[in-house]
Amino acid sequence: MTYHEKKTIVTSVTGLLITLSYLFYAIFKYNEGSAESLTLKFWATTMLYFIGIGIIAIIVIMILFHIFYSIHLAIKLKMENKDITDKEIEVKISSMIKTDTTEDEMGKLIELKSMRIGFIFAGIGFMMSLFSILLGYSPIIMLNILFLSFSTGSAFEGLLQLYYYRKGIRHA
Repeated sequence: MTYHEKKTIVTSVTGLLITLSYLFYAIFKYNEGSAESLTLKFWATTMLYFIGIGIIAIIVIMILFHIFYSIHLAIKLKMENKDITDKEIEVKISSMIKTDTTEDEMGKLIELKSMRIGFIFAGIGFMMSLFSILLGYSPIIMLNILFLSFSTGSAFEGLLQLYYYRKGIRHA
């Protein structure tokens, strides 16, 4: 599995966990039925908190991912060549990481093609949220539809990237 595939899996799983935790929280608050959970301010604040938590989680997890990736490469090099020194491992890992993280034209094309699905989900979610208001639902429902459509679009974008990295991409 390539570096880009591993990175895509890690970010997608993190995003999915954040979205699921938001869903559980939202369902819990809805079932609780408190007066606080009926205000737009509460839901806007909650969504902003979860967006902030998601950003911080992605940053921390990417740092940990790169640390573990470097450790994995060092162990792999040491197992392949038992006589290698720590300095040689450091130099080889540095060049391997530079090579692995370099994005080529195919990577850029994969990112662009998979980003399209994220925009499609966001657009559909936006339309559904407008229809929810048109049908007389609460603006709270509209906010949740928007938030979940962006989150779902991001998750499918990651899955599509993984698919393209695995199967390749056609220039059509």
